[in-house]
Amino acid sequence: MKNAKLLLLALAVTTLPACGGGAAPGQPGPTPPGQEQPAPTPSPAPAPGAYTVTGRILTEGGEPLAGVEVTATHTVSYTYGTAKTDAQGRYRIALPQTLGSWDVAASMTLTFGGQDFDLRLAPEIDTPFAGAQGAVRDFVYRAEDAPRGKVFDYISNSDVEIDYGTLEVTFTPDGPNAAKSTETVTIKYPYGYGLPDLPLGQYYVTASQMRGGVKEQLLIATRDNPNFTPRALARFLPDSHYGPTLELFWKNP
Repeated sequence: MKNAKLLLLALAVTTLPACGGGAAPGQPGPTPPGQEQPAPTPSPAPAPGAYTVTGRILTEGGEPLAGVEVTATHTVSYTYGTAKTDAQGRYRIALPQTLGSWDVAASMTLTFGGQDFDLRLAPEIDTPFAGAQGAVRDFVYRAEDAPRGKVFDYISNSDVEIDYGTLEVTFTPDGPNAAKSTETVTIKYPYGYGLPDLPLGQYYVTASQMRGGVKEQLLIATRDNPNFTPRALARFLPDSHYGPTLELFWKNP
């Protein structure tokens, strides 16, 4: 009888897994309550604007500048990408998905009197940025940034009489100059110092002085137009030493 009880106990132990609740050999058991498996960590989403630089180029008055070329340059490999601003002054450059940082600059060409002048602009935030983060780089073209040129004046010959103490020279832009201005400027000649630099542009020039107690209108010629006239149209021309220069020649009427 004792042997029969032991046999029944062995059979009960052997058949327990078949009655449910156990795990089959080689298979993971059920997860105990409160110990759920963690979800896999997803790959990080790219930052908004990753590998892209965008922005806008405006004048200080808010006027968009179209056709300006913007260049993004890698600070190590010097790989670069370019784009031109649209009618709203906006640009967008897609960057290669490489490690490292980028600089941005813009260049534009100003044309006055048929003469081209290149101008480089720096963004409002002029620091490199990581390509993986992307960036917005806006530009503002201010009057104080306008390129200027030298103004030189000469007498046409030794017989010309000029009273520099009373000489006044008036410059009227023939359309907006590099500072986007059409304002007429009259300068009292600062004897000993010459005429001041002016924003690049094309100008109508007149000049007058007092001679013998009478106001006299001078005749004016320019470097590229030797014909003397009371009102000369003058433009800046490139000079290998001084850069853009506007040259005037005086003559008594």
